[in-house]
Amino acid sequence: MLRIAKSLLTIIAVAAIAAGSTSAYFSDSATITGNTFSTGILDIRVNGEPSVIGGTFSPMAPDQVGDSPQFDINNYGQPWFNGPSTLTAKSLSLNVINPNDSGSGLWHKVKIKVEVNRGWPTWQVAYDGNIDALANVDLLNPNWTELTPGSSESFRYHVYLPNEDANQNTLMGQSLVWDFYIEGRTN
Repeated sequence: MLRIAKSLLTIIAVAAIAAGSTSAYFSDSATITGNTFSTGILDIRVNGEPSVIGGTFSPMAPDQVGDSPQFDINNYGQPWFNGPSTLTAKSLSLNVINPNDSGSGLWHKVKIKVEVNRGWPTWQVAYDGNIDALANVDLLNPNWTELTPGSSESFRYHVYLPNEDANQNTLMGQSLVWDFYIEGRTN
């Protein structure tokens, strides 16, 4: 009897499997092809170039102000530039690098006023203070939040040696050389 029950269970199991595999149904499939991930380009330039010469100021006495030329900081992409930039700069920081005053002390005395503009009648002050303290000045502040591809912002600066000390003869005939480093970031 046990043998008959096992045989009957085996026949029922095989029949169930056969019935399930022989039933017909419709099917179809689709594919998603060519998935691509790529990164954009942020290309910040000054006057359309990766690097330009800055201002050269005539020898000045204390409290005389030297004015730089105007520079245009470009996010070098379409529609106004034939460049590769496709990303928006969310910050645009200005730093002084490579200062050299040959030990004269001008680095700690010279003042600088940095201004930015986007076609307004008045320039916006981004920084006003000692040149040796100029670090991570956001050129998009105080009025702008981004520099989109194909757009520009004007930049200029004024330098002077304040007449703070009674005797500044130790600074007479000295020079200070520095570079500006402008970095655009997408965050």
